[in-house]
Amino acid sequence: MKKRTVKILTVIAIVLVVLGLIYAIAVSVSSAKLRRVYADLKKDGRPMEPSDVIPPEVPDTENAALLYESATLLLKAQPTPDENLLVDLGGISDKFLKDSLDSDKLDELKQLIGQDVVTQALSIVEQGTRRDSCRFDHDYDDGLSMLLLHLSGMRNLTRILCAKAYLEAKNGNPDTAWDMLTTQLKFADALRTEPILVSKIWRMAMIRLSCETITKLCEIAPPNAQQSGDIQSLLKDLDDIRPLIHSIDAERLLIGEWVFNLTKDEMYKANLQVNDRGDTGLLPKLIIFGITFKPLFLADHAAYLRFMHDGTRFLERPYSPEQGEVMEQGVQKKRYIVTSILTPAIFRLKEIHYEMIAQLRIVQTGFALLQHKQTEDTFPATLEALTLQNINDPFSDGQLLYKTEGQGFVLYSVGPDQKDNDGSPRQKKQETDWDIVWKFPETR
Repeated sequence: MKKRTVKILTVIAIVLVVLGLIYAIAVSVSSAKLRRVYADLKKDGRPMEPSDVIPPEVPDTENAALLYESATLLLKAQPTPDENLLVDLGGISDKFLKDSLDSDKLDELKQLIGQDVVTQALSIVEQGTRRDSCRFDHDYDDGLSMLLLHLSGMRNLTRILCAKAYLEAKNGNPDTAWDMLTTQLKFADALRTEPILVSKIWRMAMIRLSCETITKLCEIAPPNAQQSGDIQSLLKDLDDIRPLIHSIDAERLLIGEWVFNLTKDEMYKANLQVNDRGDTGLLPKLIIFGITFKPLFLADHAAYLRFMHDGTRFLERPYSPEQGEVMEQGVQKKRYIVTSILTPAIFRLKEIHYEMIAQLRIVQTGFALLQHKQTEDTFPATLEALTLQNINDPFSDGQLLYKTEGQGFVLYSVGPDQKDNDGSPRQKKQETDWDIVWKFPETR
């Protein structure tokens, strides 16, 4: 009996030693992977500490964010039957810009947007655009818990500004309309230095709405030479992809590293908070235990950093759907749970950014066409007649496509599918076979 017990204990001891060795080797291999990724990031000159991506403090007298927050709070403080003036006016302004309103809704928009308090709020925004810096106060140490309360206010103010400019043009006040549009372009760029990825997505949306509003204003009263020049000078600096790349680095440092440095208990609590789950039983704890099993967790961490590093390189290269697929498949994200949860859709982000670039360049080229029409009394037969530089189609890297049509023109980019669809604009829920188009004048 004793001999049998000794044999069993010996076997158990051997198994434990073997498992311990396997565990130690697995930890060593995963740790080596993680060290190599950190070394590659450092060698490539990527930011390595949160302080490298967090914007420096700005004196209150130079900080536009304080004025933008003031304008937001001013409109929020005005109660309405539904919620507040900021939300209600932002919502109806959005509908006005996207679709035509019936007479009752249009009257409601004019009544809301014509209030003195709205004029005051937009004046505060305009004052903010004259300041050199914009830094919103965030708790950057909060990781996934970081609150971004300013974004909804920025979105609604953008909609209100664009709707106000459009209404002014319709009411025969083109100079006021173009002045407001200039303010809006500066306001849309306020989030340029904010390192948060979500903020960059909102910034792109604000810029794209500005471009769409520009084409609407041109239908009513094209800008004069001075207005065109002022707006062109703002547009040319908005297509820089470096702010988006910076936000990928910031996402890695402020969100990714924050998650991978959580303890098991902290990760369990964060999982409940993020997913808003009330399940506090054994299963979630077992899942977290499996995720944070050290060899797997270290390998997961290394895979995440590698993907984010590859993402910055991918963003720096010309547009290529094939390269996007290779990048997504190469890291095998599905093997790593935390990586699959945390990594952003970088290819889609690049696609959105390039769509924004296409809109910016279409507007710039369209302005040149309208100026040519004002001086020559006709649109040119080809774009070669214009003295334009560095405004190629970002999706093809060739010239934007252009043709005259009736008394106007059709100017377009081939879009993400990189196919010439003869200037066919995208319809709702259409996935492919569409172009990014400015048709002037637009048939309404």
